[in-house]
Amino acid sequence: MKRIMLALTLPAATAFYAASAQAQSSVTLYGLIDTGITYTNNQGGHSNWQMLSSLTQNTVFGLKGSKDLGGGLKTIFKLEQGFNLNNGTNAFTGDGFGSQAWIGCNTTATAR
Repeated sequence: MKRIMLALTLPAATAFYAASAQAQSSVTLYGLIDTGITYTNNQGGHSNWQMLSSLTQNTVFGLKGSKDLGGGLKTIFKLEQGFNLNNGTNAFTGDGFGSQAWIGCNTTATAR
């Protein structure tokens, strides 16, 4: 019961915040899963079926978005992390979001 109440109050709080901020923002959660099955006919004298992650592309998930700050100024960001689908480990060494992690500022104002 508490989970349902929390889920109902969260959209109401974000709607109030978005209405009071008067600025456009967007956040997108995205991902790509690439896996495949390979057959090896002579692996140590035996045949073998294997599930492999990232056969043709990196398996990733990420967040990207922008926030309009007004006056022709906008912030943009992207956080992306690759992972191995077979066991969930990081595909890239180091901390989280090792594939891409950046933030920037963009202006759309025109010079007069």
